[in-house]
Amino acid sequence: MNVSLHPQGTTAVPSEAWPWGVETIFRNVSAWPKPLVTGLLLALVIAVGWIDYITGLELSVSLLYLVPIALGTWISGRSLGCALSVASAGAWFTADFLQPHAYGHWFVPIWNTLTLAISFLLVAVLLGSLREINEGLERVVARRTKALQAEISQRRRAEEDLTHALNDAQTAHLELQRAQLHLIEAAKMESAAQLAVGIAHEVKNPLMALSLGVDYFLGRRPANADEAQLAQDMKEAVHRASSVIDVLLDYSHPRPLQRTSEDIHHVIENSLALVRHQLTRQHIAVEREFETTLDRVWVDRTRAEQVFVNLFLNAIQAMPLSGKLTVRTFSTPLNSDSDHSGVTVEIDDTGEGIMPEKLGRLFEPFFTTKPPGQGTGLGLTNARQIMDLHGGSLLLNNRDEGGARATLHFNPSPDPCLFT
Repeated sequence: MNVSLHPQGTTAVPSEAWPWGVETIFRNVSAWPKPLVTGLLLALVIAVGWIDYITGLELSVSLLYLVPIALGTWISGRSLGCALSVASAGAWFTADFLQPHAYGHWFVPIWNTLTLAISFLLVAVLLGSLREINEGLERVVARRTKALQAEISQRRRAEEDLTHALNDAQTAHLELQRAQLHLIEAAKMESAAQLAVGIAHEVKNPLMALSLGVDYFLGRRPANADEAQLAQDMKEAVHRASSVIDVLLDYSHPRPLQRTSEDIHHVIENSLALVRHQLTRQHIAVEREFETTLDRVWVDRTRAEQVFVNLFLNAIQAMPLSGKLTVRTFSTPLNSDSDHSGVTVEIDDTGEGIMPEKLGRLFEPFFTTKPPGQGTGLGLTNARQIMDLHGGSLLLNNRDEGGARATLHFNPSPDPCLFT
């Protein structure tokens, strides 16, 4: 869009703002072919000369010659303006020559023609210079406008980059705070693990003495069945206590997996027995939906019980005012070429479920939804790691009917001969 300067030279205004659209007319005429414009202007010069010839009003009519000169100069430039100036002077001389005038000397009309031509040329030159200055100013304004637009765009991009950088810095700061809290929790866990190791070693010796005493009584063949059952229950209790100690020791000195062929239902029942007190205290009913014809699984029994106990405790804490804990087992086909099936265990609770925005972070270390002092955020992390070590999987999600569901998948033993 062509622009023109405000009279004060400070503000560029659109050409459409000019009255009567004069600038628009000039711009449209400038787009015409140059020979056509030149021919029209020469025709206008001839018309003015004819008027000069008819009227004989030399001074007033000579001013009309400035019209085609000004138009030609402003539209096409200084060269056409000068050519029209010469043509106008020639037309004036011809009209004057054809009229009967009484001049005192023959040089008078020639002198008049020369002075008029010089005047016309001066107007054309000045107007051409003004046109060039105007075009230069328009180019400067356009260039500065383009530069200003580019600078505005650059500043806008810089502001957006700065906003993103600030957001990233805030996110990094929050992550750093979380990392610092994790380090603090890790240090606390390390101290707790060292304390647990010391306690475990101190407790394991009395447990070993108790186990030897129970074996002694069992070796003497108790007098009746009740005494034999009591001794057997004591031995099982010592075994469970020893298993708990092993779990504590695993937190500080992880040991390799010791996998054996197990009935998954026995592992589940042993884990439920370890949380029986919490189930009774919170009036939580346990519903078992077991598939009786399941393949045995190849697992580290102690660590598998650790997984189940952790999931049971999470479900119990989600139902503080009673509820129902459902444990469901069923087989999962592996593929068409395998004679064995995987085993899937589902653990459902009737709590409030898990908030959707927290579902994706449940397995992050030190992330917990429990109040301070009631969880470290490592239980589910360890549970998933144990399942990964077994080649299985652990998933957590919400149920449509309410509450949460934990889904565990165990692969069968890699050696089918162990089942026979």
